[in-house]
Amino acid sequence: MSEDLTKVRIAGCTDTGTRRQHNEDHIGYNQELGIAVLADGMGGHQSGEIASHMAVESVLEKLGVLAKRENSRSITGSQLLEFVSNTISHSNNIIFQASETTEEHRGMGTTVVAAIIEGNRMVAGHVGDSRLYLFRDSALQRVTKDHSLAQDLIDKGFYSEEEAKTASVGHIVTRALGTKAQVEVDIVEKELMDGDVLLLCSDGLSDMVADWLIQEVLVEANCELEGTAQHLVDLANRNGGKDNISVILIQVSMTEQDK
Repeated sequence: MSEDLTKVRIAGCTDTGTRRQHNEDHIGYNQELGIAVLADGMGGHQSGEIASHMAVESVLEKLGVLAKRENSRSITGSQLLEFVSNTISHSNNIIFQASETTEEHRGMGTTVVAAIIEGNRMVAGHVGDSRLYLFRDSALQRVTKDHSLAQDLIDKGFYSEEEAKTASVGHIVTRALGTKAQVEVDIVEKELMDGDVLLLCSDGLSDMVADWLIQEVLVEANCELEGTAQHLVDLANRNGGKDNISVILIQVSMTEQDK
């Protein structure tokens, strides 16, 4: 008998952009364990930077503990979904408590998108408008749905996706980590295939670079993750770089091995 052996490669980069003084985005990943986390912070006095760091480090640590403990892949799909959700909720509690106890950080928050790969499964959790995409067979598909005022207006039929990009609704997220004692976490699960590429990004990329152009870049990437991540950041800056820009690329390859 044989089973698929999944190998994961990860690369990422983050940039201040052309108009911001500080980078309030933060990224983290563990290639060996197949985990990636990205956060886009908000709040004055550099509080957004603090919130995004807290989110990434806490989620990466807890998912890492799970991955090490479950390297036999004995964890069930429902258990993994619950663990990812609980991990992000735990991060919310940490950030909320910090904002409540330190006056200058009151009201700080952050988006988060986190993905963990176990065998041929990917489970991701997200809060806010940072995104996860799946690139498969030369086509780019958005996996997550933004928690934002713009997305709400799209859902209600006031705008199309294209119209919302130029509408004057601003960048208002309807969910974030750390702004309330409780947060609802969206969880998604995907069965992965050989050659799949996952893209995690902040809105500094998705606002500045259209999905069709991101897809074109990935088609031409030829498995070169580091340069491709940097190229996407450069494109966002070239198109205005109005916000901090963060990108994580995860490539999955599967080979058969005898059991």
